[in-house]
Amino acid sequence: MPIFAADMKNKGFIVHLAGIVAMVFWGMSFVWSTQVYQNLNPTATIFLRLVIATIFLTTILFLFRINEKIQRKHLGLFAIAAMFEPFLYFIFEGYGLKNTSPVIGSGIIALIPLVTPIAARVFLKERLTPMNIVGFIISFTGVIIMLLNKDLEFTASPKGILFLCGSVIVAVGYSIALIRLTKLYKPLTITWMQNIIGMIYFIPMVFIMERFEPSNFANIGCYILPLVCLGIFCSAGAYALWAFTFSKLGASKANVYSNLIPVFTAIFSYLLAIEDMTAFKIIGIAVVVFGLVLSQLKTSHSYDHQQIQPKD
Repeated sequence: MPIFAADMKNKGFIVHLAGIVAMVFWGMSFVWSTQVYQNLNPTATIFLRLVIATIFLTTILFLFRINEKIQRKHLGLFAIAAMFEPFLYFIFEGYGLKNTSPVIGSGIIALIPLVTPIAARVFLKERLTPMNIVGFIISFTGVIIMLLNKDLEFTASPKGILFLCGSVIVAVGYSIALIRLTKLYKPLTITWMQNIIGMIYFIPMVFIMERFEPSNFANIGCYILPLVCLGIFCSAGAYALWAFTFSKLGASKANVYSNLIPVFTAIFSYLLAIEDMTAFKIIGIAVVVFGLVLSQLKTSHSYDHQQIQPKD
């Protein structure tokens, strides 16, 4: 019995660690995206990011001989999931980021944990304790604090905010589809398929919306590294880790980790001298972490019994 309990505790640690690492990558993605957008438009950036992710994941699946057959009846569900993310989500997020700063953009994305429990309750019948709900609210309050300036005002473009709010809505739809997919396939398979389908969705967008200038490729040395990082760490690694976390915690409890995105974005932006680390951001980070801890109380003792049993 003690060995079994220790094993369950270790599994719980791995689940939470996977969620945190995914947030580190996505927190940095706002910084990497801003760097690439100085040379490429969002549509081209996202398409190339998906190409890199698909090549990387295909290589991993081949090397480790992970050959999971996709059933034809599930292609519709994959198509819907990929329509939400990466297609619609990245369009909204990309053009939102062009009109806001990395920290503000990631802060709006932190609305996802507040909206997801409602959808999860309606579509997935997930249950939350009062402590979980209090943690969500406290954590989001911390995000709001991070977005205030010294005059207690928000500084963001309405156009950018509108695009980012659209990304929140489609992210919730993706969460619902992802939970269903994790019952059927492994995280790497799900991530690989959604990137392939998402890449196909973006092909006509690239031809219609993008005009590649010679200067775009002449400056490739300025953005190739952040672009590759977006593909490997964010579109491949983070999504695979996120699918694993979702399969264990469920949509509501997993999505609260989204509140860590603006925390990591603020830290990375400061370290890279993109944005200052203000007192409001420091206080907000502390509040976010405190709320996150509250929202996950009892999770490590109960997730195996309350949530779905995915494919290993």
